[in-house]
Amino acid sequence: MSDQTRDVVTRFLKHLGEGDIPAVAGLFADDAHWEIPGDPEIVPWVGRRTAADIPDFFETMGRLTVRELFEIDRVLVDGSNAVLIGRARVVVRATDKVIDTPFALDIVVDAKGRISRYYMFEHSLTVAQAMRP
Repeated sequence: MSDQTRDVVTRFLKHLGEGDIPAVAGLFADDAHWEIPGDPEIVPWVGRRTAADIPDFFETMGRLTVRELFEIDRVLVDGSNAVLIGRARVVVRATDKVIDTPFALDIVVDAKGRISRYYMFEHSLTVAQAMRP
């Protein structure tokens, strides 16, 4: 299972880097659990999403922020589980404030080779503060 998980994560990162959001979304199971903790009233792209809502996450992020950096430092794979450790930096368009945060992605790949869980850990207070004028 580890090889399949690593392959799916590699494709996910490739599509993400290319900006191919339909291909990114196509890697998710129909019943995938997607969550980025936080208050969606303050930060519109956080919260829970269905697989069908995943493209909206990227559209919302693109509309509200300018990405300066998204780098993955480490990918750890154990069976169907993968953890990606990295750092992201974006500028919030409305406030000109910078969100610069380390993050971890907890990804689970099911037996069919689809992402069934995507959970992002980031410094949510920093993110919320950057959204406020």
